[in-house]
Amino acid sequence: MLKIFKASGMLALLVCVMIAGCRKEEFDKFYARPAGLAKPIYQQLDSMGNFKNFLVCIEKAGYKNTLGSAGSWTVFAPTDEAFTAFMAENNITNINNISDSLAIQIVRTAMIYDGEKIDKLKDNFTKAGFVEDVAFRRRTVYYDFVETSDTPIPGFKSRKYISTNRSAGVAYVPSENNNKHITYFFQSYMDTRGLGAPDYNAFYPQSNYTGLNVGPAEIDPVKHDIIAENGVIHVVNKVLLPVKNIDQYLKGKAEYSLFKSILDGFATYTYNEAVSHQYKVLTGNSDSVFTKSYSDIKLALNNENFDKEDPNDAQVNNNSITVPTNTAVEEYANNVLLKYYAAGTKVTDLLKLNKEVLVEYVNSHLYNGQLWPSKFNTQKNISGESPKINSSNIVETKLLSNGAFYGVNKSQRADVFHTVYGNVLLDPKYSLMSKALQLEGYNLTLKIPTIRYMLIMVPDQVLLDLGFSYDTYYPTDPIRYTEPGTTTMVSGRARLRRIIQQQIVPLEAYPIPSLSGTGILETLNGDYIRYDNGHLISRGTLDNALKTGPTYANITNTEIGTPNGSGPLNGIAVYADYPMTYSERPIGDILDEMVNNNSAHPYYKFLQYLKGSAAMYSTSKKEITGVSVGVNYTILIPDNNAITAAVSAGLLPSSTAPTDPLQKDQVTRFLKYHILKNTFAVDGKKKGAFETLYKDFNDDVVVVTVKDNTTTSVTLKDATATREIHTRLSDSNKLGDRILIHSLDSYLDYRNN
Repeated sequence: MLKIFKASGMLALLVCVMIAGCRKEEFDKFYARPAGLAKPIYQQLDSMGNFKNFLVCIEKAGYKNTLGSAGSWTVFAPTDEAFTAFMAENNITNINNISDSLAIQIVRTAMIYDGEKIDKLKDNFTKAGFVEDVAFRRRTVYYDFVETSDTPIPGFKSRKYISTNRSAGVAYVPSENNNKHITYFFQSYMDTRGLGAPDYNAFYPQSNYTGLNVGPAEIDPVKHDIIAENGVIHVVNKVLLPVKNIDQYLKGKAEYSLFKSILDGFATYTYNEAVSHQYKVLTGNSDSVFTKSYSDIKLALNNENFDKEDPNDAQVNNNSITVPTNTAVEEYANNVLLKYYAAGTKVTDLLKLNKEVLVEYVNSHLYNGQLWPSKFNTQKNISGESPKINSSNIVETKLLSNGAFYGVNKSQRADVFHTVYGNVLLDPKYSLMSKALQLEGYNLTLKIPTIRYMLIMVPDQVLLDLGFSYDTYYPTDPIRYTEPGTTTMVSGRARLRRIIQQQIVPLEAYPIPSLSGTGILETLNGDYIRYDNGHLISRGTLDNALKTGPTYANITNTEIGTPNGSGPLNGIAVYADYPMTYSERPIGDILDEMVNNNSAHPYYKFLQYLKGSAAMYSTSKKEITGVSVGVNYTILIPDNNAITAAVSAGLLPSSTAPTDPLQKDQVTRFLKYHILKNTFAVDGKKKGAFETLYKDFNDDVVVVTVKDNTTTSVTLKDATATREIHTRLSDSNKLGDRILIHSLDSYLDYRNN
């Protein structure tokens, strides 16, 4: 019985083995490599017979298995002839003498991620899909690891760092290796953008442009797009090596050392714990490793990526830089950057004395895009400024791994230094004014060369005497104010903002005023100041008569720039011994001072009606009802004869303080119609309709129209549309707090019948 059981068991086992064998045969047949499938990259190169040297490098680099099995790679494969030339150039007698590290550089630079034919390499693979015919770069497998600084890292003994993989001021991303990119030049891409052989040969003067190039190499016009199981092969005639990035390239270039020393002032080093650990595991070295990046300036010069707004935006763009020689930096520094500093001051001293100057200087040499040689004379820099140098200034041209590099024999003339804001920024005596302008954002327009201004310069000492200071202890509100005679420090930002606004005069298309004459100017906030024979006058300076202070500022100097020199090209910088301050007095108080209870004054009768109207005037506060703080107004005051005529015309009662409700309303309407929202001066500029405080019975605002405006008279039209009223210059353009006052030779009639 036992024998029978054993026999039947053996039979069952044999059947199972036979079934399993059949299934394995079917499995292998189903999943077997198709007979017509191309071999992997390594095997194909081996069978092609002209890549023995490259195969040696692949094995030395440890990539035989990677390129001999599954995956997806594009490989620019150099021929044996390419290696023969390469070894001769580098004094290498035998392929076996190539070090493993050099082999790694060669192989990883020849490999890019994803197997792509030439036609597909021209497309940008975005997160939204492929964008056709816009790409000219691809990410290689090669990346640098830990590098050694040529100087100790500030504050540390360590000199080890890893480059950032993001733009300046953006945190390093640990999951990325900061891979280098390789550039290719295809005919269709170049033609579409008006580029050609001169652009290519400027970067690679020893190479032949074919319209099918990658770096300095030619892609074989026949032997490319070779499909492999794990990618695509393109045969090239030169061995490709990783190229330095801008940061690395400058380390060994003594002729640019001064510009590099400026850049070093913006380098930042952040301890990188993960890379420090990895470095110790790989090398046994326990040195701390830092991430090197840049702050303040607009590019990180060691970032191998582009902006990373899209994962693959480096396929379609590249950063660029123009780097002036030491002589060029010194020349520009002496003529412009250091013009207000003592002899012996070095340009690198500005890193501590006035860093913002060097921020602007460096940024003017940076380009957030690929700068092609043929576009050098026209392409705008990262700040949107047109170039101030041209191709004749180029002394060296390189296409580096993360940007186009141009050594130049002349500094870029940053717009900011040749505007009215430049006079403030460059001169350390105006640092507080500069900080205030930056804090309020006024510097952004003051440094635009096409927008014209007159800027009144206010030195630090004057602002300090007025009670202002700058205290970084209050990072969000650093402008402080201590009222003279007290010790209490409070926020001074709003107060200084108002003063700063009155130092800025937009010139628009009008000529620069002749400050030796007389006239009136509108400031940035719509308030007005006057100039009179070398003096500047504001409502605030006039108020100083009450405090025994200066009633005007003396103009001590003016500066207008010249195209090839220094100074502002967008207007005039005016140096004065006192700022244009504002008034804190109510308008009634100012009018009282002007009239001084003199019945012959042309404002006298109008002021009596104003004071007599409880609806329009607060006797205790000396304020006009409806005239809001912080808003600009024009008050049009009919002279005494005109007021008499208005009474005769029935627009005003004879009493300046009527008790009858109808007569009170009559006074209110008359006064409101003579107060305009917004300001205009007798200066030949503003014309058009101005709203008044008066509204008709339909609650519609009734306007007054400035028909003509000259420097001596303004012609007005009232609601009747037939009458013309004129200003009297001798008693017009009078300054209040955000208010202009003009005298009229007649009254304004708000009745439209």
